[in-house]
Amino acid sequence: MRMRPTRRTLLAWLWVVCWGGMIWILGGDAFSFWETSGAIMPWLEWLTGGLDRHTRYQIWVAIRKSAHFIEYAILAVLTFRAALATAPRTQLVSAGWIALFIVTSLATADEARQVFSAVRTGSPYDILIDVAGGLLAVLGLLAISRRMHPPGQANSSA
Repeated sequence: MRMRPTRRTLLAWLWVVCWGGMIWILGGDAFSFWETSGAIMPWLEWLTGGLDRHTRYQIWVAIRKSAHFIEYAILAVLTFRAALATAPRTQLVSAGWIALFIVTSLATADEARQVFSAVRTGSPYDILIDVAGGLLAVLGLLAISRRMHPPGQANSSA
């Protein structure tokens, strides 16, 4: 017997698709380091005041790499939630693996696409940052879930 997806399940996966699409757009040429630095560097200069140019550059790089980590952590949370909405709630670990698969697949595809760009550079280090964000999010969700269901109760981590 086949289960019909509920509106909640479809909406959960729509969030995953929309966020994945946003990541894909942000990985495009229009959001390259050089394209965005013209808009961001004046703000960064204003915020950091008298810091030298090299230090401001390092801060800007840290901000961009942090964005990688955060956007893929959000993708993992959304995917984990969608996977749980799709399958029985007893599949927390499976939802985590699905989330990590989606995160790794999109990160790899995005960086591979950037290899062929004239203004972007695909980097395996960025993939590692992306996957680390997803992994930390999944581990956090699993830890929270286990705290919500102590060992004496029906455990939903199988």
